[in-house]
Amino acid sequence: CTALFRSTATSRTGDFQLIIPPANLKDTLKISSIGFQTQLLPISGFTNGQALNITLQKSTTALNEVSVTYYDPVKVTQKALDRIAENYINRPHITRGFYRMYTAKGSEPLELSEAVFDVFNYGYADKRADMLKLIKARDEKNQRDFHSLEVGQKPNTIFNYDVVNHIAASGFLNPEGFKKHTFEAGGIVDVKGSPAYEIDFKEIPGAKDDSYRGKFYIDTKTYAFVYFDYGLSPTGLQNVKYGGFAGRVITGARGVLVGMKTDRSMVGYQRYGNKWVLSDVVGEDAVDVTDSAMKYDFVANVKFNYQVTSIDTTQTDSFETKMGRTESINENYPNDGHESSTDYTKLLEPSTTA
Repeated sequence: CTALFRSTATSRTGDFQLIIPPANLKDTLKISSIGFQTQLLPISGFTNGQALNITLQKSTTALNEVSVTYYDPVKVTQKALDRIAENYINRPHITRGFYRMYTAKGSEPLELSEAVFDVFNYGYADKRADMLKLIKARDEKNQRDFHSLEVGQKPNTIFNYDVVNHIAASGFLNPEGFKKHTFEAGGIVDVKGSPAYEIDFKEIPGAKDDSYRGKFYIDTKTYAFVYFDYGLSPTGLQNVKYGGFAGRVITGARGVLVGMKTDRSMVGYQRYGNKWVLSDVVGEDAVDVTDSAMKYDFVANVKFNYQVTSIDTTQTDSFETKMGRTESINENYPNDGHESSTDYTKLLEPSTTA
């Protein structure tokens, strides 16, 4: 079947805008944030254009004596890894997604990229590569101040946001990553209405190259990964090279020096029946941009939102036409693409997870 999801992320001040089509008027609006009680509001009680003032209460989940005993974060993580095939959709399916990437220098906009696309996934335990088919796209840039750079996405980077489906590329959950990071139990917290193990991780002293810091959450009942909040460690930022990690956002640079200052990705998963699947990604990066010839010397802040809007498990055949894994989405504009932002929920900037 095909399941439709309408979702968005709030800004730092909690503002959001959600477009609800007539087909969803009998559905329920779910508002969630880690560590807070989830609220469910019937959409039938809303009026068109209504402003909502929603306050979330801190979660005070009552846990029995057994639940509060110490848990081994490494063993819990390994159990979650072992259950990926069981917990996530493990058959061919297509997810439709919408992303918006906004780049600015302070309050000055530099570039806005948007795209609507389908991703074909053979199943979370299948090693065959994902495929991406672009539906619509657009790219608008401040040519006066930003014409030498291109900030956007490639299919390869879109795929890798789905951490659970690309463990080998995660840098901290693959076998090499386990050797370079330490894992600590952070307690049990509410994540999207269910208790989850919180696991903090960071690089071991002396770790070089790509190392990370952050936390992830594992559902206490199913041992499914449900949320990640992580980024490159200070050491990882120092060692990152253009064309490697920075290449996931900078798709073109002509003699311009680019360096990552900060990096953060927040990746959420949602239930689909009794399985889990990717739901949303929020990214926040700060990039040093310097070029003496162009007199560039500033920090570009890159905000990224990616929402899965539908899941189709009826199609078992892969795409006949697809984008190359390293092609720039910004350079492809099918169907003219300029209506993508009006067809989908508005994502407000700057954004965080909600």
